[in-house]
Amino acid sequence: MNSQFRNSNFGFILYTAIVTIMVLATGFVIWYMTVGYRVGTFGPDTRLGSVYIGGLTEPEVIPLLDERIDYWYSDDTIRFQLTYQDYVYYFDRDLILFDLELSTYKLTDGITNELVAKYQTEDLEMIRAEISALPFLQDVLPYIDINIIIDDVLSDAELMRSYSNKHVEDYLGEATELVVELGSSPFRVPEGVQIDSVITDIIELYPETNGQIFVPEKTLFDITSVLGSSLNDQELTMLSSAMLATILDTNFIINEVHYEPDIDFTMYTIDTYPYFGRNTVITRIVDESFSFYNPNEFSYYFTVEKTDDFNGELKLYGVPFEYDIEANILKTEIPYITQSTNNVNYLQIGYNGVIIDVERVITDVYGNVEKDNILFEFYPPINRIIFEP
Repeated sequence: MNSQFRNSNFGFILYTAIVTIMVLATGFVIWYMTVGYRVGTFGPDTRLGSVYIGGLTEPEVIPLLDERIDYWYSDDTIRFQLTYQDYVYYFDRDLILFDLELSTYKLTDGITNELVAKYQTEDLEMIRAEISALPFLQDVLPYIDINIIIDDVLSDAELMRSYSNKHVEDYLGEATELVVELGSSPFRVPEGVQIDSVITDIIELYPETNGQIFVPEKTLFDITSVLGSSLNDQELTMLSSAMLATILDTNFIINEVHYEPDIDFTMYTIDTYPYFGRNTVITRIVDESFSFYNPNEFSYYFTVEKTDDFNGELKLYGVPFEYDIEANILKTEIPYITQSTNNVNYLQIGYNGVIIDVERVITDVYGNVEKDNILFEFYPPINRIIFEP
């Protein structure tokens, strides 16, 4: 009786064990077929730098990263640079070191991970010294943190970006101490215009800046769009003439100018005519305006000031240009011709015409000179008509 009981218990235990093993084996097979085969591999959507490593094991990742990093080093189309007012400093990417062991150790599945990139101490000091010595940065060095710029460059390297451009302007903050008067232009107040009224209208249009007329960075400034809701054509013409004269000695790009091509020789000669290089006319009924483009990473602004009831002055403020910029107004006189008539009513005095070329000369901090003709005006001659019976 006892022997039969023991045999029965043993059989039950053996049966249970076999069933348990079969269940576990089946579960293992199902687990392995679904997720088990991926144990030791990185999950979907996992990237390290710019390399997709989902489904790969760590031993497979390191050679792949080495290959990608070598390609990144050797690709001459990749640019890592620091810019300020069109000046460029290039970072030597060969000095950037990647720590692959630490990068994989810190890696998180399912996201884009940054590689760990750094400079050796001596290289870091060299880069700091080079940036600090750049001639075009001397005026702004007290207002920027070079270490932050370098850290941002390394962050782009950690993602193995194909392009990195750090604008120094983005690291200056407000830097209001840098803003100075860059130029000014006096102007005559034409008959029928009240300078006090013009200034009041501008202040009412821009009360938050007390009438400062802003020219935002990377923006086309059109005087009709900006001030046309408050000023008439005559007032806009007065201000646009002063603006044109003021921006000649900047790097602003003149976009649209309309001018009156006739000289009143009862008041002026070619030598005394005051509007060469600043002759503008605003006529909104035929869609004639004045506009220019600010190519800089900074905003600038104009102010309008009263000198007296008949004169005013427009001033331009902003961060100084790291260039010597000079505009030359070149005159080429065109001789008049003489004609004859037998009608005394057609007799007239002859006056030479003139071609105006405004040449902008830009000299950078290294002594490189660039010349560009930025404005053209043509004033036709007035023919002399004499009497011949």
